[in-house]
Amino acid sequence: MPNKLLFLELRRIVAAEFFPNRCPFCYNVIGATQYYCDACYRHLPFVMGKSEPPPNISRIYACCRYMRRVRGAVYMLKFRGLIYPADAFALMMSRMLEGVNADMLIPVPSSRRSVRKRGFSTAEILAKRISIRLGIPMVCAVKADPDKEEQKTLSVKERYENAKRSFFLDSRYDVRGKRVLLIDDVSTTGSTLAAIAGLLREAGAADVSAAVFAKTPDYVRRSRDHKLYRIVRRDKGENNA
Repeated sequence: MPNKLLFLELRRIVAAEFFPNRCPFCYNVIGATQYYCDACYRHLPFVMGKSEPPPNISRIYACCRYMRRVRGAVYMLKFRGLIYPADAFALMMSRMLEGVNADMLIPVPSSRRSVRKRGFSTAEILAKRISIRLGIPMVCAVKADPDKEEQKTLSVKERYENAKRSFFLDSRYDVRGKRVLLIDDVSTTGSTLAAIAGLLREAGAADVSAAVFAKTPDYVRRSRDHKLYRIVRRDKGENNA
């Protein structure tokens, strides 16, 4: 892993000779070995304490709240096709996950339409970088249905129902008895993570947790029938995301 990490760092330095390395949070040019501005980092809306996980997830790790500069940085990665935010996100997520007990990292798969538009899967490039830093293997054991509908246009209830039918497990991989850590860039309602975790648990995974760079200030609880989801806003004084 050290050699892979060294190669990753050297590639960033070489790329900075041709394309200016920028802070993903303010877009100012920074040094080739930097990942973000110190000033930006100090003012990021970090998640304080533990967050309530979606159903089927034992624990969710989140670096930041999905707001202000964090939202802009995610936009640059997902909709402008810029890779340098992924380097910063993966570094921060790796630091957050130091000491985590997991046998494999599984990235949340993007739809075929999204991959075709961006040229990459956001969760996969994050998982690759985190895998290199933590020494935990990345396994693309979950696949997205080719006809998967985009979540962003759906309501909370529709997102969960869509997520349940949008993913399947690759039969080449065995998750029985494994501690799985799902990786994604952003969690909003938690529907996608809950649906995928359900699949993994049905396949025999011993534990399923999740890590995201950003999480909405709202979180999701199941309704009493355990089938529908609703958004519950925390009190202003509460720090968890």
